[in-house]
Amino acid sequence: MGEITWRDVTVAWARPSDPHGFTETDAAAMGQGQIDRLRQLSGSRAQSFLAGRALIRALVRRIRGSDEVLLFSRCARCGAEHGRPRSAGVSLSVSHAEDLVVVAASAGSIELGVDVEEEAAAGRVEGLGPMFPDGRAPDLGAWTRIEAAVKADGRGFEIDPSEVILQPHADESEPCVWSAVVPGRLRPLEVTTLGGPPGYVVSVAVG
Repeated sequence: MGEITWRDVTVAWARPSDPHGFTETDAAAMGQGQIDRLRQLSGSRAQSFLAGRALIRALVRRIRGSDEVLLFSRCARCGAEHGRPRSAGVSLSVSHAEDLVVVAASAGSIELGVDVEEEAAAGRVEGLGPMFPDGRAPDLGAWTRIEAAVKADGRGFEIDPSEVILQPHADESEPCVWSAVVPGRLRPLEVTTLGGPPGYVVSVAVG
């Protein structure tokens, strides 16, 4: 397990294959929807779900200073329990990649998105070239920045990733921060790639 902070956002990660002491009973304590979702999963996907909820519980407890953590994840479109996790007074985003789960959390209500990709996935991302106007796919870092921005926007799959434009941040004191111009938004999001765990690329976006 590890974590890093960027601005007011804490990004934490864990490997689902490592013991984390978080069980079905713990998930149930976070709300019936969480146990309903867990029972739809099996094997490594169930372990990844539990590891992610363990991270969320730890971060929310720290931010709110309260042991009780209720979580809501009902999808606004279909009503199933696979939507973005939400908890009162905290903004959350979750991403999974192979044997890693990453959670971003911040106090208050902000637009927040996190994305993680295994470095071994670079070839798969390169194969997405045809969907981009010039036929050239972004590198893995840029792809995670685009995905984080799409998550922070909240519209998800409604946005064509090839239409998200990454521009250098206007503040030259932050050379590792980009402005993500997302179709349909009046203001860009800010996004950066963090020094996450070895073998993975992690980016976070805020609005």
